[in-house]
Amino acid sequence: MRLVPLVVVALTTLTACGGGGSSDTTPIAATVNAGADQQIIEKSEFTLLAKGSPADGTFTWQRVSGPVVEGFPAEGAEQTLTAPDIKRDSELVLKVNYQTGDGQLVSDEVSIFITSNNQLPVAVITQTAPQELPSKYNDTIVLSGEESVDIDENGSIDSYLWTQLSGPDLTVDSFNNQTISFTHPLLESNTPMTWRLTVTDDEGGSASSEQSFTLNKTLEVIIANAGEDQQVIEFDTVTLDASNSEIVTATKQCYWEQLTGEIVTLANQNQCITTFIAPDVDTDTELSFEVTVTDSKSRSDTDTVVIGISPKPLGLINDTGMSDCYNNTQKINCKSDNFPAQDADLGRDSVANQLDKVGQGDLAFDFTKLNEFADELPDDAVNFSCVRDNVTGLIWEVKAASATLPPATTNRAATNHYTWYLNSNNGVQTGSVQGAANSTCPSNTACGLQTYVNEVNAIDFCGGTNWRVPTYTELLGILDYAKQGEASLLNSEFFPNQPSNIQLSDDGNPFMPYWTSQTAVDGTSLSQAYIIDMSSANDLAYPKGKTAFVRLVRTPGE
Repeated sequence: MRLVPLVVVALTTLTACGGGGSSDTTPIAATVNAGADQQIIEKSEFTLLAKGSPADGTFTWQRVSGPVVEGFPAEGAEQTLTAPDIKRDSELVLKVNYQTGDGQLVSDEVSIFITSNNQLPVAVITQTAPQELPSKYNDTIVLSGEESVDIDENGSIDSYLWTQLSGPDLTVDSFNNQTISFTHPLLESNTPMTWRLTVTDDEGGSASSEQSFTLNKTLEVIIANAGEDQQVIEFDTVTLDASNSEIVTATKQCYWEQLTGEIVTLANQNQCITTFIAPDVDTDTELSFEVTVTDSKSRSDTDTVVIGISPKPLGLINDTGMSDCYNNTQKINCKSDNFPAQDADLGRDSVANQLDKVGQGDLAFDFTKLNEFADELPDDAVNFSCVRDNVTGLIWEVKAASATLPPATTNRAATNHYTWYLNSNNGVQTGSVQGAANSTCPSNTACGLQTYVNEVNAIDFCGGTNWRVPTYTELLGILDYAKQGEASLLNSEFFPNQPSNIQLSDDGNPFMPYWTSQTAVDGTSLSQAYIIDMSSANDLAYPKGKTAFVRLVRTPGE
């Protein structure tokens, strides 16, 4: 019982009119007692009995705090109630108000301590897969705790914990789910396994159950697995992996053998995991390999894997010739994540060591020397007239040596230079400027580009009459950027007899400009065309009236 201060109601003394006497009435102070605190169990009945004085008053009850109880608020001194269903021990505080006939109101509180009476859950294990029993090798076995229950009316299972007590080593998806799954392993004999399931309800009560199952033996006690078939690109590092082969003994050995396709070198034939470099291929190609897996009792099995190889999409243009990678100040490892995707780590140059070249050249460049009839010559030939780029298929003019300056030179001398003057199907191209005869070349006609193109085609040079001035991209494609700092970015072994880079100096700076066939869009006059400086690889829109060197090119078969 909790005592609450009484409320005293003041009564006004009435004085009768007439007569000579008077009297005072003093009210009796009201009291109420809610009864003693009680200790009960959830869902059990209990009785409240309040007592009040004077006896002519009325009783009303209300809940102050704690779990909700049915029947409140209520009226009357005596109340019979049922304790609520609770999840944990709780205190229910109830309050009684007592009001007397003369208007006094007093109250008292009582505490009902309710003890939770949790019933432990029941753990139930069932096997729900495979549908056809008994299970066999490679079946997915599913054990379920779904039929586990909490006996309490409003109870529920909060958590599941699976524990393997015996049996073979298994790879289980999770030990804390309502269901668990694992794969029936390879077994030499029927093997029992035992699992324990512990369930915990929402009131913290736990219970466990154990159940045993039998895993059946396998007809084959070793199963080789060479891995999934693969599709790769030439020059990729290919991994052959038989580590997922299954045996019943503790150890195994593997031996790889190539069955079909271009012979490759395996890093280690006697390891379950080995690698090789995909060979250079021109069309889609397949290689096949067989692995033999042997256990410690000399039992073995084989499996094969097919590796499809596609040509690397290197394109029909040359790479830059760069073999090193750099940061802001120095050479670095090309695999650095801070300076990724550099020339030396991409494209043809990055796989130059694996390329199957027709001829020779630095890194991925591939040139073949040709004589005046376009016949192939040995790579070490000293005298040759043209060079075929085996990447693009283009044939390039090799300039003639010159000991003098024009016009005292031969027609194809490296030192000759020309204004930009070219014809098209519609006549002379806009902006063309014809150079004077016998000025910067030994021609009696003119020293413009078209004059030189006509002279070379007229002699059926290197077996062709379709010589032309190269495009911007074509000319850029034979530059080797690794030669930065040298007099020329062309490989002098294949492009000898180059002019001096000071012959046409630009404001005193070394300069080796070569014309391209492409006009620069500079407005309606179209008076400039692109040149590329062979000493620096810089390009420039250059006035067509100035002179620059030229190296002709042609496409075979046209």
